[in-house]
Amino acid sequence: MTEASEIETGEAARHRALLDERSASLARRGRTRAGVATRPVLLCLCGEDRYGLPLGEVSQVIPARSCTPVPGAPDAVLGLVALSGRVVSVIGLAAAMGGPDPAAPPQGHFVVLRGGGAAVALAVDRVEGIVPVPVAALADPASPGEPRDRPRLGSEAVSVYAAAGPQGGAVVIIDPRHLLRRYLP
Repeated sequence: MTEASEIETGEAARHRALLDERSASLARRGRTRAGVATRPVLLCLCGEDRYGLPLGEVSQVIPARSCTPVPGAPDAVLGLVALSGRVVSVIGLAAAMGGPDPAAPPQGHFVVLRGGGAAVALAVDRVEGIVPVPVAALADPASPGEPRDRPRLGSEAVSVYAAAGPQGGAVVIIDPRHLLRRYLP
């Protein structure tokens, strides 16, 4: 065997191993603990804090950009941006959750939310990805079949603290409708 054919065989074996590893990773992707129904949430980072937004509430994720300030707006309202021909209000998620007000222009990502009313985006430091969270963590207390007196934790916008993601760390699951009540008429 020549040296060139040995190199080709080594590269082919390495390529095959990479494909096998990727296939195994994709096969594990949909697996969850037996008997636990899950739904996807968008995992976002704001400093050290990890927040989850139900994926059904998210329209798109875009890179952060400069905002036009709104005089007299609450501190968590970073300003307005133009997006696809519409004006979008940008709210800093960390500040809205009681964290420090941002000192610098937004960097990271804007998570544009779905909704029939005003267009709103949440500013986050980074979007980490989509992770599964138990359905019980996402249940709306006003939904049929759910107890109406289910307590909210910490903030009215927090529906639950859950373990999610590949490392299984704690994630604060946010209910965007409750979060935005403070900022929208």
